[in-house]
Amino acid sequence: MADKLVSPSTGKTLIPIGSRTTTPLPENEPKPIHIDREYIEVVVFDSLPRPASAFGHVAIAIDRTVYSRAHEKYFKGPFRDYLNSNTQKVQRDAIGLHLWVSPRERKIIIDELERRVAIDAKYSVFDNSCSSNVADVLEMVGVLAHDPRYFPTPVSPADLLAVLSKSNRLVERRLYRKGQSYEGGASGNW
Repeated sequence: MADKLVSPSTGKTLIPIGSRTTTPLPENEPKPIHIDREYIEVVVFDSLPRPASAFGHVAIAIDRTVYSRAHEKYFKGPFRDYLNSNTQKVQRDAIGLHLWVSPRERKIIIDELERRVAIDAKYSVFDNSCSSNVADVLEMVGVLAHDPRYFPTPVSPADLLAVLSKSNRLVERRLYRKGQSYEGGASGNW
């Protein structure tokens, strides 16, 4: 470091009084950035031989609570009970897609799901189905949940599974087998 510097704009002589290293890494190395992460889980269930579930089913779980648009109503309840009901009673396999979101995104998702539960709008395969509800809520926070090469509706459970499986938000895939019992909850609280 030079003892004296000349300001190019004013011509004044500047004398450095100290120097400080602002980062312990060399200037050409990538710097780590801490991002607060929270987790949600999208659960895609396989199909059943009945018209209501012919294409499968999708639910979203946050903090041990599951939200699921069914034909009869918008369901909200304990994730463990919901999962056990589907794997043991209904006898269906499921894949859980554990995704990271920011605390702000998580709050937006929960607020929107709560709003949808309160409204409980009539079921529609095109714009108010189990999978379209999950896709809409995820895309509100920038998580791509449908293939952009095709029309945005209807979104099938298979579409959600395919797109979210390739997401950079995916942390883990979990397999829930029919006939098994599960303890714990969703979103990393196993």
